Amino acid sequence: VRLYARPDAIRRGSGDYALHITKRLIEFYEDYFKVPYSLPKLDLLAVPKHPYAAMENWGLSIFVEQRILLDPSVSSISYLLDVTMVIVHEICHQWFGDLVTPVWWEDVWLKEGFAHYFEFVGTDYLYPGWNMEKQRFLTDVLHEVMLLDGLASSHPVSQEVLRATDIDRVFDWIAYKKGAALIRMLANFMGHSVFQRGLQDYLTIHKYGNAARNDLWNTLSEALKRNGKYVNIQEVMDQWTLQMGYPVITILGNTTMENRIVITQQHFIYDISAKTKALEPRNNSYLWQIPLTIVVGNRSHVSSEAIIWVSNKSEHHRIAYLDKGSWLLGNINQTGYFRVNYDLRNWRLLVDQLIRNHEVLSVSNRAGLIDDAFSLARAGYLPQNIPLEIIRYLSEEKDFLPWHAASRALYPLDKLLDRMENYNVFNEYILKQVATTYIKLGWPKNNFNGSLVQASYQHEELRREVIMLACSFGNKHCHQQASTLISDWISSNRNRIPLNVRDIVYCTGVSLLDDDVWEFIWMKFHSTTAISEKKILLEALTCSDDRNLLNRLLNLSLNSEVVLDQDAIDVIIHVARNPHGRDLAWKFFRDKWKILNTRYGEALFMNSKLISGVTEFLNTEGELKELKNFMKTYDGVAAVSFTRAVETVEANVRWKMLYQDELFQWLGKALRH
Repeated sequence: VRLYARPDAIRRGSGDYALHITKRLIEFYEDYFKVPYSLPKLDLLAVPKHPYAAMENWGLSIFVEQRILLDPSVSSISYLLDVTMVIVHEICHQWFGDLVTPVWWEDVWLKEGFAHYFEFVGTDYLYPGWNMEKQRFLTDVLHEVMLLDGLASSHPVSQEVLRATDIDRVFDWIAYKKGAALIRMLANFMGHSVFQRGLQDYLTIHKYGNAARNDLWNTLSEALKRNGKYVNIQEVMDQWTLQMGYPVITILGNTTMENRIVITQQHFIYDISAKTKALEPRNNSYLWQIPLTIVVGNRSHVSSEAIIWVSNKSEHHRIAYLDKGSWLLGNINQTGYFRVNYDLRNWRLLVDQLIRNHEVLSVSNRAGLIDDAFSLARAGYLPQNIPLEIIRYLSEEKDFLPWHAASRALYPLDKLLDRMENYNVFNEYILKQVATTYIKLGWPKNNFNGSLVQASYQHEELRREVIMLACSFGNKHCHQQASTLISDWISSNRNRIPLNVRDIVYCTGVSLLDDDVWEFIWMKFHSTTAISEKKILLEALTCSDDRNLLNRLLNLSLNSEVVLDQDAIDVIIHVARNPHGRDLAWKFFRDKWKILNTRYGEALFMNSKLISGVTEFLNTEGELKELKNFMKTYDGVAAVSFTRAVETVEANVRWKMLYQDELFQWLGKALRH
């Protein structure tokens, strides 16, 4: 195993980490798949410019520098995680993709879904206490892809490819993330050990050849059969891979007979009106075979898990132990690719359970409930106050994952409201939920003894999440702390800011302090050589409240001498996330579209990332009109991304019209009590 990079990176030891884990990962995969690595060597190549994060050529994987080089003295845990997962992903491809290759492009999602799923399994092997597959997968894959796949403009993971130009289209987040989520669902309902044996058989049968998804389904069905279970995996998985979107299951209790429930399924769509326009004829018939796991609980006790396969539009079931004071919970640990809604009585019981003793529910269940509630409310399936009532228990929450899920769910809501005049009511409510934990956890001490990985990952990530919420929603103490740290760095020219919160401190400092800080960060961006540090310095510059500085930065971003091509996109997107810069980034994007499209049109993810990043938080009638007019003048490859953008903005406008007042009324009441 060898690693090639620019001489100064090798001298600094920036490649050592990647080299070390690659060796361990080859051993992990050989043991897991029971198929040895197929070549005499594996080379890793770090390059300054590459259209993708990485590419798994057989025996010679290529990585863009910021996804493989790691400087332990200046890297945060999230950067370390990023690098680790890209390496785990590419090495998985040496088996899934290189040794066994999909027959045709429509099954790209198979190799990508597997490699993406194994990012979590492989990282768990390297860092056993981190619980990636059971926990972090939810916030980083499942919750994220369900946002995309809840649009009427989504598509199935398996897409027909008839022309060469169709190929680019099949590499998108649906293929990677939904692919991974479906594979995780499959592994969980089969049982991990049977699933593993099935994969071993599949790779042994098809090595040095091509295989299609049905070959995999048949091998997995066989593995189940040997275990005395009969499930036709192809029949189940075809519904999940050939239909777009996913279901929302609704579980309704029966008021007259205690242990009876009604379970219904329907296609979940964020913007119900988009559904009626685009989908009526073909999608009313969408049905899935859904492995619904259920538990029943009350204040002191939770039943063991039962599984119900739901395959009809509506079904009646009898549930043991279900009485007046008990609640139901479906999709245990969110292993399934669907959402679950309940009657209001059950939601109230769940909220009550969280507030009295949240630990009766597992960490993943708490995170799943939070995300489902915010998404169901966003789409109008649930009153707006339920998700905000759920997060009231957070002051007692000591685990990272539910905080992370809440933070990610609050983000789009925050962006819908951040230009409103009564925004401060929302702001105040969130700060109230964060205050206790922020005071309890405090700030990290600085540690330069390279103990990055030894530090308890969960604890450090929790502290980081809470500091981020406190600083971005304007906690006074958090603002003071960030300003002090930045001022100390400027006056002493020694950066003593703890690694894991540097990005938060830089961003907060730039937004609060004067132009001198901006100039100082700009200077540091130019002089630093550490790749991870460069990235967060550049992003911090987008946090300014000064529109002139934001415009200056946007204009500089297209100068390749100053900002790397792949980083310019991040600059534009981050300016769009800043309420002071949203309209500037949107205007800049339209003015410079020809240049941007020429530059990124060919690179698979970049164009769609840019289009969604600049438009996803536009939410006024005027902005929607601008978007539609702009689209008329451009057709071409980006058409799919623009359709998705229009649907997202329409949903934003509609949500504000229908639900914003209800939300503010409830918040006002909640703050008075």
